[in-house]
Amino acid sequence: MTELTRRRALQLMGAAGGSGLLMHGAGPLAAQQGRALQANILGFTLGIHVPAIVALNEGMEELGYSASDMVRLESMQAVTQGIVAGSSEVGEGDVVSALTASEAGADIRLTGLVYNNTSQVLVVNRDIIQSFEDFKKPEATIAINSRGDFIYIMLSGVFDQNGIDIEQDTTLVEVGGSGSRMRALLAGRVAAVPVHFDQAVKIAQEGNFEVMVEPGKIFDPWLSEAWLVNGSWLENDENRRILTDLQKATITSFRRANADLGYYADGYRKYATVKGAQDAKDEDLEWAWSQLSTEIKAWPNDGGFKKGYFERLIPVYERANALRGTLDLGKAVDTSFVDAALQELDS
Repeated sequence: MTELTRRRALQLMGAAGGSGLLMHGAGPLAAQQGRALQANILGFTLGIHVPAIVALNEGMEELGYSASDMVRLESMQAVTQGIVAGSSEVGEGDVVSALTASEAGADIRLTGLVYNNTSQVLVVNRDIIQSFEDFKKPEATIAINSRGDFIYIMLSGVFDQNGIDIEQDTTLVEVGGSGSRMRALLAGRVAAVPVHFDQAVKIAQEGNFEVMVEPGKIFDPWLSEAWLVNGSWLENDENRRILTDLQKATITSFRRANADLGYYADGYRKYATVKGAQDAKDEDLEWAWSQLSTEIKAWPNDGGFKKGYFERLIPVYERANALRGTLDLGKAVDTSFVDAALQELDS
């Protein structure tokens, strides 16, 4: 176990419901001491991602592993493809593309949430877009990450409710991460972008830009990103152990982020890819932290990973043609690792 001060240990125990990472759980098998999990993560780490990325690093170290070996990829679908191909052990992956891959026959498993709901909102240039009908204009281009990912499906569901077929009635371009989409909007190359709500605040200061859609208020919950693994990778007991510990680290980080602005702010300064993040003061981050923790409920203390939540969203995925109706949800969504993590943390 890595060295921790007594104060640090007590903080961890309190955040984990009294048992803590240090006082309970098997931890890594002896052969895995110091092992670094290989993880593909997304190109941009925003506020909502911070607790999970802290978990990949400090959280895993506190459990006796090394900080994870992280590789950043711009495309959500590329993360999913990497897991299908076996080129990475764990992926910070898009829920929808993972379910689509599973239905198509890929042995891919969703094993826990990276965060709950979504901080994504749709920001539009009000000089071009005033109503949903305006999305039919050729110049009303929407920048997305990639077709078929959770952002695309989420927008498809919202547009469908407002009489717009996202494929037939709109112009879409694939741009990549939210930071890239934000720059495309500010440069006038597109007229609408899904970005995180804290980015939307900054965009609004740059011109006639406004939040038009808040999907997180329409779908409850919306499942955006999950920890993905290849099913064959789970055949190894050591891999199953480290995956359980990743869920423990993630849930503990969720709990600590909810309880402590300072913990969240420290992680933000270290891992967020937003310009100026390293210099952000706790008070500068308090509003966004409060929104994420209490309004969006991004970091559930129980991990928020339940099959029932997926079942409620399956019809949305099917209407958007992301799924054909043949998905074996019981195979694609494996809650056993979160269940085991909670048992170890809270018993």
